[in-house]
Amino acid sequence: MLWNFPTQLLLAASVGLAAPANAEAPKATTAAAPSGTAKTTGSALGVELTVESFTLDNGLRVYVVEDHSVPAFAMHTAFEVGSQDEEDGRSGFAHLFEHMMFKGSENVPDGGYFKNVLGVGGVMNAFTSADVTQYFAVLPSHYLDMILWLESDRLRSLVITDENFENQRSAVKEERAMRYENQPYAQALAEFRTSLWGGTGYGHTTIGSQADLTAAGTADVQAFFDKYYVPNNAVITIVGDVEVAEVKTKIEKFYGDIPKGETRADRKNADHTQKAVEKRTEDPYARQPLYVVGWKTVPYDHPDRPALELLMSMLLRGESARITKVLTDDKKMVVAALPMGTAGGRNAGSEMAGFIPLPGNSFADIQAVVKEEVAKVKKKGVSSRDLTKAKNRATVDTVGALATNNGRAFQIVQGALFHDDPLFVLRDLELTQAVTSKDIKRVANTYLGDDWFTLEIVPKP
Repeated sequence: MLWNFPTQLLLAASVGLAAPANAEAPKATTAAAPSGTAKTTGSALGVELTVESFTLDNGLRVYVVEDHSVPAFAMHTAFEVGSQDEEDGRSGFAHLFEHMMFKGSENVPDGGYFKNVLGVGGVMNAFTSADVTQYFAVLPSHYLDMILWLESDRLRSLVITDENFENQRSAVKEERAMRYENQPYAQALAEFRTSLWGGTGYGHTTIGSQADLTAAGTADVQAFFDKYYVPNNAVITIVGDVEVAEVKTKIEKFYGDIPKGETRADRKNADHTQKAVEKRTEDPYARQPLYVVGWKTVPYDHPDRPALELLMSMLLRGESARITKVLTDDKKMVVAALPMGTAGGRNAGSEMAGFIPLPGNSFADIQAVVKEEVAKVKKKGVSSRDLTKAKNRATVDTVGALATNNGRAFQIVQGALFHDDPLFVLRDLELTQAVTSKDIKRVANTYLGDDWFTLEIVPKP
């Protein structure tokens, strides 16, 4: 499935933690481990995680966490390719490939992946973003061979024919219509977000345009697969009831003969120069207005990102958040104040908030309240109590994400892929705790200026 970011951003805050420059990283140790793997152990705030890793000659990186508490394991395979990597005129290819990967390979027929995984009580899914395409499955312990065979066979020999390409192109077009074109706010939000990053890889939607999908040919799809679906562009994480030595032996067996691809250049961060943007659009599916405000801020790896995340949490997340409380309780101007999280991606960051107004309250009135509350933080900062509360919330979110095999596998594979650090989630947890009230005041003055961008979505008569 495609992660429908515009809709998700209306429903929940983004929780992302990065490293302030003046903070210390959590203690981590690396040592030799049995079976030719490297063992790394890290801890933060009482949370400890041990990861063993190895890399095949073809560049495939593998990270394993043994946890025998339940007879099951989770496997994530992440490819560093997303919509930001697509060429002009070929938008939507990364997401299209998420679909194509389930259409069969040399030894697995169309639908065989679903049949094998679901047939033994497993669960599976996939998602595509601007930065990554990721596949995952959770299975009983004794099906390790099966999932490695399924995954390696489609990486080695995915079947790309005119027939299955046309089939999945039609499916993606239908998904685009369902998730974007026929949903309130979704298309307007998606188009607005991408317009902010015009001229970069983030300047188009992940699902792509109908015209680009129509113009694509089977040869284009094959070229995309050959370029990005290679072992050295992938990371595998397996967490649960497995033995590291066994995993290594079997990974080498199933993946070792798959050829290495070309080494790709590092992605570059997008230009974050802030310019005032105002847009108003009519939405035939909307039943009430949605007002959006936001600022371009920093990419994912910037040292100011954790302070910005905590600041937006204190302004918008929860009933007691500053802006939320004033608009919903004190002045009763909105039905809801919605933290819409970080928009863009790992190389392009922004903070956005949405408001559904009560009748009689204009966008200008709501903007005035937002400006007033931001100005208070710029001038006086925040209390230690509010900052502690925001940090506790971030900690709870992170610990919750690490509570399951699937959650840990997700965090490890993302950390390894984008930061070359499988324990990045713990480092973020520790570094977020180091943010001070002074940091919050500083980032508010630095990034939340008057040159913000606004979007007014109103029902179409």
